[in-house]
Amino acid sequence: MKRVSALVLAMFTAIAIMAPVCLAAPADTSAVDPGFAIVSSSPKDGDEGVAVDNFSVKIYFSKEMMPKSAAVRKSNASQFTLIDEDGKKIPLKVYYSEKEKKRGLMMVAADYTDNNKKNVQIKGASGYTLTIGDKLQATDGTRYNQTTKIQVTTLNQQRSMIVYMLLMVAMMGGMVFFTVRSTKKAEEKKKEEMNTRGTNPYKEAKKTGKSVEEIVAKNQKKKNKQEEARAKQREREAALEVEILERMRREKNKRVKAPAPISAVGSTYKVKVKTTETEPKKTSKGTTNPKNKSGKRKNAGKKKGRKK
Repeated sequence: MKRVSALVLAMFTAIAIMAPVCLAAPADTSAVDPGFAIVSSSPKDGDEGVAVDNFSVKIYFSKEMMPKSAAVRKSNASQFTLIDEDGKKIPLKVYYSEKEKKRGLMMVAADYTDNNKKNVQIKGASGYTLTIGDKLQATDGTRYNQTTKIQVTTLNQQRSMIVYMLLMVAMMGGMVFFTVRSTKKAEEKKKEEMNTRGTNPYKEAKKTGKSVEEIVAKNQKKKNKQEEARAKQREREAALEVEILERMRREKNKRVKAPAPISAVGSTYKVKVKTTETEPKKTSKGTTNPKNKSGKRKNAGKKKGRKK
């Protein structure tokens, strides 16, 4: 009897000890680490001029952020909320970085794949607030245990477009100016090189795609034309020089057509002119050299007279 009573007493004692453990709620295995904080973010809190397209925020935490549990990742995604200045909630997507998990990188981006496109539209020149909840967990299971807000203002696209257009106009004007000037200088330099050295057939062939022989023939033809033009120019210059010299000679050696009396120039002086006979007087008698008779004929006449 004593043994039975002792056994029952031991059973009740065991039940009393184990009952609190069985009825207790499951314990929270996540711990709190005071060193779990945000190291930096891009954009930073208070930044302005944030891009509207592909709106996102990169956050670097002090702990590795790559939880393997799908439930933890889903819980972490719910710890980020993005609200515009009108209080409208913007759907988000949360991404982890395998390459930079040691640096604790996470990226929160506007969910542009949401069916309701109006909720995803990010407006320019508007304020947005990203809130990080205190239940965010790191890879080792520690909780963030604080709430942080990052407030940014998006870019004023209208004003930015005007500034951009003005810059583009100024840049295009500068490009046109410098292009025209450089082209002009290049043409002048090319002409100068062509006049002094001629065209390099290999460079010209590479540039135009023609054969070297064709370019050489073309250059030779051009040189021949230039040489012909220079020869004609030299001929014209030589003819002009001859003509000028002839005119100068004629001007130097002027002659009168016929002699003119001295009175033609107004003089009254008279000159007596005496004439002299330069030829001997002809006589018909006593001539020793009859006309049209040579020495042989005269001797022949003498012989005939003697025979008679």
